[in-house]
Order: sequence, then C-alpha cells, then structure tokens
Amino acid sequence: MAKRLSRYSVLIPALLFACLMFVLPASALERDVQAKAVLLPASGAQSDAQAKVSLEQAIRIAKGVFTIPAEYMQFSSDYMASAEEAVWNLRWFAEGSPGGSFHVTVSAVNGEVINVSYHKGYVPGKKYSGFPKYSREDAQVIAEKAAAKLQAERYAQSRLMPEPVYDRPYLPSPGTRDYPVTYQFRFQRLSAGIPVTENVIHVEVNGETGEVQHFNVWWDVKAKLPSAAGHIDQNRARQIFNQDGLELAYVFSGARDRDDGSRPYLAYRLRDGGFLLDAITGILIDPDGEFYFAGDLGSGGMGGSEAQKLISSRLSPEESATVEETKGLLTAEAARRAAEAAYTPPSGVSLNRSHLSPNWNAPGNKVWELGYGSEEQQTSVSMTVDARTGEFLHFSAYEGSKIDYFQTPAVKFSEAQARTIAEALMRQLHPEKAKQVTFKNTRRELGPWAEQGEPLPRAYSFSYARLINGIPYPDNGFYIVVDSTTGEVSSYGLNWWDTEFPAAEGIIGKDRANTAFLAKTPLKLEYSKVYSRWGRTQKENEYRLVYRPDGRTDLLVDARTGKVTDQQGNAVPDQGPKTFTDIAGHPAEQDILLLANAGIVGGNEGRFRPNERITNAELLTMLAVAHSDSHRHPMFEVKEGAPWYESFLDRAVAMGIIESKDQVKPNASTTRLEATRFLVNAKGFGPLAKKAALFRLEVADAGSVPATDRGYVASAVGLGMLTLDKGKFRPGDTLTRGEAAQILVRSLKG
Repeated sequence: MAKRLSRYSVLIPALLFACLMFVLPASALERDVQAKAVLLPASGAQSDAQAKVSLEQAIRIAKGVFTIPAEYMQFSSDYMASAEEAVWNLRWFAEGSPGGSFHVTVSAVNGEVINVSYHKGYVPGKKYSGFPKYSREDAQVIAEKAAAKLQAERYAQSRLMPEPVYDRPYLPSPGTRDYPVTYQFRFQRLSAGIPVTENVIHVEVNGETGEVQHFNVWWDVKAKLPSAAGHIDQNRARQIFNQDGLELAYVFSGARDRDDGSRPYLAYRLRDGGFLLDAITGILIDPDGEFYFAGDLGSGGMGGSEAQKLISSRLSPEESATVEETKGLLTAEAARRAAEAAYTPPSGVSLNRSHLSPNWNAPGNKVWELGYGSEEQQTSVSMTVDARTGEFLHFSAYEGSKIDYFQTPAVKFSEAQARTIAEALMRQLHPEKAKQVTFKNTRRELGPWAEQGEPLPRAYSFSYARLINGIPYPDNGFYIVVDSTTGEVSSYGLNWWDTEFPAAEGIIGKDRANTAFLAKTPLKLEYSKVYSRWGRTQKENEYRLVYRPDGRTDLLVDARTGKVTDQQGNAVPDQGPKTFTDIAGHPAEQDILLLANAGIVGGNEGRFRPNERITNAELLTMLAVAHSDSHRHPMFEVKEGAPWYESFLDRAVAMGIIESKDQVKPNASTTRLEATRFLVNAKGFGPLAKKAALFRLEVADAGSVPATDRGYVASAVGLGMLTLDKGKFRPGDTLTRGEAAQILVRSLKG
C-alpha cells in the first residue's frame, strides 16, 4: 500500500492575471494618446512589472495586428498593474443597434497581445444553418497562426491539447439557431515535454466567418518548476495505480426519486474519488491536506368513501399510484415526535418547516425533513426521519453565536478522541447498522481563514461505508462531524437502503478493470501548481510534478462486463475523433468523417461500408438526426420489439421529411429521385417544390422524371445537392452509403 503525503494545496484553474475593464468616455482616445507617457501608480507594481509600453504604442500594436471594424468608432482604455504584470486594456465599440465591441489587452511590459475579445452585435432574425463554412481543421490552422503571431515565444513552448471527447459538440439544428458555431483551441505550455497546468494559450474561432473571437494567455512567468530528473516512469505509476487506484464497490445508477426496479451492482471506481501521485517520491497525495482540481402534504377537508371516489375519478393512474404510496406514512406530528425522541433540539428553537420528500439514497422511500430555528439565537437545526418507520436518519445543528471563523480554534479533542465520540453515538442510535460499516476517512474543517501558520482543525468529519459481502457500498453508511473544541456532534447522517445486492460472483479481476479504466483515462505526467489556502507566501508560484488520470475521474468499470461507463451506467465513447477501417482513400472519406464526428452517422464494428447501397431507413435516419438537435433524445432510442429505425421514421414524419411511414419501404435501396424528395423536404423547401409548374427542369433525361417531381429535381440540382452524369439526372439509379454521405454534406453546407 503506497503511503500518502499532505501539506500542499493545488487549485485549478486560476488566472495568472485578471484583465478588468473600465469604460471611459469616447473622448478618452484623444486625451490618452496626447499624453503619450505611461501613467503608473506609485507602488511596487511599477518597478516589478517594468512597464515600458505607452498607450499610443499599445494602440498601434493592436491595430497592427487586427482590423478593427470601421463602425466601432467609440474608444476607451484603462491601465492596470500588479507585481507580475502591467497591461493596457483597449476597447473599441459601437453605440446603438446592433452594437458590438473589440477588446484587446496589451502588455505594458513587452507589448505582447495577451487577451482579445470580439463581440459582434446581435442582429434580430439572423440565422445559421447546416455545417459552418469553416471546419474544425480549417479553424485550427487559423488558431495556430494567431497564436504563433501574437505569442511566438510561448506558442513555441506549447502543444495543442486534444479536444475532450465528452465536450465534442454536435451539429446544431440547421435553420433554427441564431448563434454561430465556434471552435475552442487550447495550447498548453510544456517544460521538457511535460505539460504545465493552468499555463495555456486559448483561442476561439468563429466557424461561420473564420475570425478569432477570443484570445487569452494564462502564463505563470515566475513558475518554479522542479526538475523532472529521477521521476518515476509510467510503468511504476501504473503499478501504484493498479494497487491503490481502484476499489470494488456496490454502485447505483437508477432513478433516485422513485423505485424503478434498478438495484445496486458491482463496479470498480476510483478509491475516494481521485488519484494523485507525487512523481518524484512515488507517494500518493492525501486529499485531506491538499486540494487538487485539474485542473427539499397537505390535507383537504373532505373525508369518507364518497370523497375518495371523487378524488380517484379526478386522478390519473400515475397520480393515484402516488397517493397510494403516501398511505401508511407517518404524519408530520408523528415524525416530529420520532425525531425529538432521538435528538433533543437546543432550547429556544421552534419547528418552522416540515417537508415530505423522496429519500434520494433509498429510491421508493420517503422521509420527513424537519427544520427548527431561532433568529434571535442565530440557531438552526434540521432533522430527518424515515416517513414509514420513523427511523432517525439525520440531524445537523448550527449555532452562529458560538462560531467565529476568524478566531483560532482551541483544539481540545484530538482526532482519535473525536472519532471515539462519533462511533459511540453511532452505536447508540443505530447499534445493528454500526456493526455493518467500515471506516473510510477523516476530513478536517480547518481554520481560521485569516490566520497564517499551521492550520488547526475546527472540526473532524468521519465517513463510514456500509459493507455487503465484505464489499463497500459508499452510498450507504454514516457521516458524523465532531467539534474539536467542545467534542459535540454538530452533524450526524445515516444513509441506508434495504434492497437486494448481487453476490460477488462471476466478476472480472482488478487487473482487467485497471486496464479498461486506464484505456479511457490514462495517467498523465504534468506540473500542477501548489496553492496555500492560508496565504503562506513560500508556496507562491510553486509547482509539483504529479501523475493523475487524464480525463474523467467519475468513470466506473462494470465488474461483470468489464465495460467502462459513467455514473448513470451509460457507455463512454472512445477518445479522439471517430474513424472507420474501410474508408481510407474513398472519395467520400472526409465527408463520412465529418458526419461521424458530428454524431450523424455511425458504423458497425468499425466499418462504414461506403460502397454498399443505402436503404431508405438509413438515409431517413441520417436526415432526421442531421436536422434535429434531438439525436440524444429518448424518441431516438430503439423501441423494444420494434425495428431499429422505427423512432427515426417517426421523427422524419414529424419533421415533414416524409408524409407517412407507409410512403416508404424502409429496407429498399434509395433511388436518386427518392433521395431528392427526402433532401428537399428536410431543407424545408418541399411545399414550394411540389408546385412543379413553377420549375423548369433542364436535364437531358427530364422525360424520365415524373411531372409531380420536377420541382424537387430542379431544386436539388440547382442547389448543388445532387450532380448530373453527362447532363443526365438518372432518377432510378440507387445510391451507395458513401454517395449519400457526400450528398448530405453538400446539402448541409448549402
């Protein structure tokens, strides 16, 4: 078992320097430029930052890099300085409608552009549709050029961070959005090839116009980076993770407000919710001493059987079921008596709230939440009891007159003594359940906030997890807080669900779970900044070399299937862009990838099958997804016992792509004429296309096109959706999946 280390705090993210902006009158431009000299505050910031760039120079630098829109005729500026940086904030803006602003921050030390914010005025009625003009790859080139031009030296020390797969945007609804698609790029600082957290160049590019909308640099110029010499390698880090990273536990991913039949199951998860390893010493960092961030019924007046018949006649089946659930529950008064029998509230407080609510830790159960208070004494108490059995579940007490967070606590009880008090109360209130838990951890509430030096614990928080078959169920157990000065318990909580738990049989081993978890969230070596919560200046600008999971830390590995899921049991997509094994070199390769990474198309076992004939169901599915933000909506889930495409065809009817499901043969190959109808209807041009007399169809085989469809074909050809073959449209020819991808992309870009 690896040792744990404490005493530092790392907080992510933090800005190196906050660039605040104060708006001055428009005439400030003329006055400030005439002054020419840099007006610096009489403080240490001037000498530390060594400001050299005047306002006039800053304006010339900004206008030499950017083209300020001519309509932004108003101007304001301000100067800010700190011990680490001095900057000029420049802002051009337009008054009236539609408005807009262009804000540039220039370093007064070296003239570097460190912040850009370009906000175009909102134009009512402005709409965007389909794929943006610039792809992510196009925008990346723009972002790289901007970073290299504005921050050449720092850009050279950076690398583009991969886009988190769970942040990847889907294609917005064509024709319905009034905002442009934007792309985010982060170039992270490297030191000897090792990433330095919080030190990034951030660029945002407008996908519709190709303009840089935002540009920020967060860079710690005084960073104290330790040498990486002698750090443990990935293999050793993985060995430690394999030993101490994951734990086998019971988890629950069903509905919390009702019993939907879901039950806890076995999964591997990060122990204590995280893993941070000192890369020099190979010692786990204890989150208790350090914090690392990567980055709540009423009754009517009617009674008797006649009233019950009236109520039932007015309620839906679901509402009646809910009424039935409340039968047999304690009244608010009975709940109060049960609570006060277990815990006596302080004198002077009175009951001011009773709330019947779901028990979020025991789906299907309900609890009474009771609130007491005394405004005069600044005291509040909350208690919770099981609404059916009256079992005491929770209390917490706050007495404001006794707490001063700016006073050093007088610690009279050690952690061991406080834990003895906590466990004695646990055995007193719940003797049988107290035998079924294991101690998890201690967390200390530290104080005072204003005091420097060694922080002292104001209180101790003890956590105990329920054990079933020798395996923890962290959602169940006890949570107890003990005051370090008085030894009083200020908070006590029990979470417990009497339900079924599967036996630990037929589960995968920890080695396989480790492999699956690290495949989704590999260990990353990086410099993480060290912060002190107590203002101890010796930690300023200090970094530590660590290993941590690179990505989501809330993932689970199902102990029976070995699949990696999120907390709701949903499968986690693979990292990186989607691709297929059978499209390399195909004419539709780039279009297929574009659709795949927009979430519009998928494959089967890594294959797209671009040369196979596409069916009506497949093309209609692509169109329904592409023209809707609802491809993650329940209506797109496969209905049990129904064909896979049923929900998509229902959506296609609702969107007007087809008039009815009877209109198409789902498994038949799609002809070019059918595709034309689908595409034009999806674009919303169907009502016009049906007026065939308005259109002139100039194709060599116009006679092969039914008269009622000539408006559709003319529209599709005129808009460039479908191309001609030697002047012929060939309406009866069928389409391949690759050709359909090309046609759909042209449609979405049109």
